[in-house]
Amino acid sequence: MLTPIDIQRQDFEVKLRGYNADEVDDFLDLVGKDYEKLYKENAELREQKKQLERSLEQYKTMEATLQQSIVLAQTAAEDIKKTAAEKANVIVNEAQSKSEDMYRQLDKDIQNKRNELSGVQAEVSGYRTRMKGICSALLEMLDKLE
Repeated sequence: MLTPIDIQRQDFEVKLRGYNADEVDDFLDLVGKDYEKLYKENAELREQKKQLERSLEQYKTMEATLQQSIVLAQTAAEDIKKTAAEKANVIVNEAQSKSEDMYRQLDKDIQNKRNELSGVQAEVSGYRTRMKGICSALLEMLDKLE
């Protein structure tokens, strides 16, 4: 590729009936300046391209990292949900078991109290019968005393 310096240093052989040397030199200067401007612009654009490619690679790396992070977060969330569901099932099962145990115990307590009540009722009935007997005996004694 030609450089601006190559254009400026270019010499042409002078021949009879050739081009006007001053016009050629002026034109070469003009072309050299434009070419130099384009050459520098091209170099800047190449550098920008390299920087953009580096940035693109960084963004691709960041994107891959973010995707991995999202996958890990989703996996962790699923694990947490699964663990929470398992713990909830254990708690529910324990609560049901305890409530069944409490129900059985209350049922036993109620039965014991019923038995106790029956025993007390039987004792009261026995005392009542004895009291009636005693009262009857006392009334008979009173009747005899009269």
